[in-house]
Amino acid sequence: MASTTTRKRAAAPRARKRSAPRRVYGHESPRVFTPPRRPLTPKTSAGYAAIHFAMWLHVQLAGTRYAELAPKLNPWQRWFLIHALELNPDGSYRFKTILLWVARQNGKTFIAALLILFRMFMDGDAQIIGVAQKLATAKKTWDHAQSIIDAIPRLKQEFGKANNINGELWFELTGGQRYWVDSADNGGRGLTFDLVFVDEILKHKTFKAWSALSKTTAARRRSQLIAASNTGDIEAIVQRFLHKQAIEAIEANDDSTTIGLFWWTPPPGMPLDTPEAWAYSNPSMNYNLPQENLAAYWVSDPRPVFESEVANIFVDSTTGGPFQQGLWNKGLDRLSKRADGADVYICIEVSSNRELAHIGFAAMREDGLIHVGIMQSLPGTDWIVPWLTAPERRFTPAGITFQTNGAPVSSLVGEFEAAELEVTPWGGPDLGRATGMLLDHVNLQKLRHRHQPLLEVAAQNAVVKKLADALVIDRSGSAHDASPLSAIAGALWLLKNPPKTPEPQIRTLKRRTRG
Repeated sequence: MASTTTRKRAAAPRARKRSAPRRVYGHESPRVFTPPRRPLTPKTSAGYAAIHFAMWLHVQLAGTRYAELAPKLNPWQRWFLIHALELNPDGSYRFKTILLWVARQNGKTFIAALLILFRMFMDGDAQIIGVAQKLATAKKTWDHAQSIIDAIPRLKQEFGKANNINGELWFELTGGQRYWVDSADNGGRGLTFDLVFVDEILKHKTFKAWSALSKTTAARRRSQLIAASNTGDIEAIVQRFLHKQAIEAIEANDDSTTIGLFWWTPPPGMPLDTPEAWAYSNPSMNYNLPQENLAAYWVSDPRPVFESEVANIFVDSTTGGPFQQGLWNKGLDRLSKRADGADVYICIEVSSNRELAHIGFAAMREDGLIHVGIMQSLPGTDWIVPWLTAPERRFTPAGITFQTNGAPVSSLVGEFEAAELEVTPWGGPDLGRATGMLLDHVNLQKLRHRHQPLLEVAAQNAVVKKLADALVIDRSGSAHDASPLSAIAGALWLLKNPPKTPEPQIRTLKRRTRG
């Protein structure tokens, strides 16, 4: 009988699994903070009691539709409570002024609401006020605290009454504890408080409101004034002053200081384009703040906005330009040019003082990137239409745009109509869209430009401003003429949103043969 041999089939090699991006978690403790005077324990810090109260709130709401009102504390929030609520031997709070500098979207509102409820329900304090430059901002924490009370029957039993008459907005408990909310300029005058919460202190450009608020806690033994915000620009006068005081005390090892600084921020000079850097300033990263969101902000935010709101570093927004550091220069290509036959889109801009007018352009390159630049810059505006319609012009723009309303260049509408040059209006929300496109294309390295001094100066010094919920290039607020940068933003926008039925707008003349 013939024997049979069974051969073992060689196992197919396993496909390697693509590893997921490494998750970096936000830092529990800030890089810069006022050190405690002694080891912190439940006897030397009320923070432990505040954490226990937060856990109780979380358990009460877990599994209900109100669960998001009291999430589980992140490590940084527990650390902050323990250190910020350090006690003196007599039971009073060590820090009379607490400075919480942390990037946006990391949970400051909940921490504020928690501290306010803790002081009202557990700590027995009677008078609390929350303020911000805008009443609507201050009211967010007030609404959050009241929503928690409404959602937990045990707390709601102690709710007394609320008032929203004659400009006074407050609610109180049956024990007399009251929580006021107001704008910073109006809040607190003539009253005394055990806890003052100042939101968005980076918006305080004078000491008028701060001086009044800081006096309202003087007569209270266990009073605290808490200022929370991300870091501001050069106009954040009050924030910078308080920060300087706290830093000087830390550097002098002054353990008698009553100002506590807790600043989540990366080390000076650290590149800001990595999750490792974001973890320093965003302690909630990858707990309930995805790092992908921060990566998107790196691409879309102007440099000063990213540095202030995400990196949480103090910045001078009048220098450096709106792009992330070094990325505009990376787009320099001295031989950059449009692809043969590629459409050219142009945007007309005029400086805020009307001294110079610019024609910016955008066109596709052979490699799929976008070539931008300034076609011409000259004093005044009376040269623009003649220049565009001159016989020696040997191109036909696929589209022309400029702001037809509310801008220095808008005065040219009549001249373009008389010359029968069709213009695609640029304005409203499209101004913000254009700025966003320009930021994205520079930060993602999808744009190339040659060296042009006027454009270089604009790119390195332009600042942006808010227009509704969008950002636009600020011609009048920039240190130098920013209109060249605005011109290429408009041209880029038109390239991405071309006229639906483009028609020749300028005569194209063939070169005459000589001889």
